[in-house]
Amino acid sequence: MAVIPKEPLEWLNLFRQQMDEIFRYLSTLEGREEFSEKESLPLVDIYQTADSFVVEVELPGCRADDVTLSICCSTLVVEAVTRDEAGPGVNYICLERSAGRFCRAVEIPPAADLDGVRARYRRGLLTVVFPWSKDSKTHIREIPIE
Repeated sequence: MAVIPKEPLEWLNLFRQQMDEIFRYLSTLEGREEFSEKESLPLVDIYQTADSFVVEVELPGCRADDVTLSICCSTLVVEAVTRDEAGPGVNYICLERSAGRFCRAVEIPPAADLDGVRARYRRGLLTVVFPWSKDSKTHIREIPIE
């Protein structure tokens, strides 16, 4: 027969135990075949220089044709698939590199020139360079209220 808690703290303890059980179950699903392609998150460096805004994405083991770059409004979207090269029957002793799909979005500053963007991929590093706009338009302005 189940014990029904009487105090609020006992309810929270029961809830915590049930959540722990759910997370334990979900962690066992991670190793199954149908869950083999999981979301990975590559390392990203973002910096600016006197003449450009730069985004660098680390993509070791990824081919250039597996990467998609797009600009949506003022956001750079980087999507890619990294593949696991091991064949069937491989039993890993240690597996620290992630494989799978990912999508990263980076906000582009308003002073960046979206038309002059350049991208290159070399030795596992994707570099996207946005030159600063030569147009001196103010990006923030007040709007009069009628």
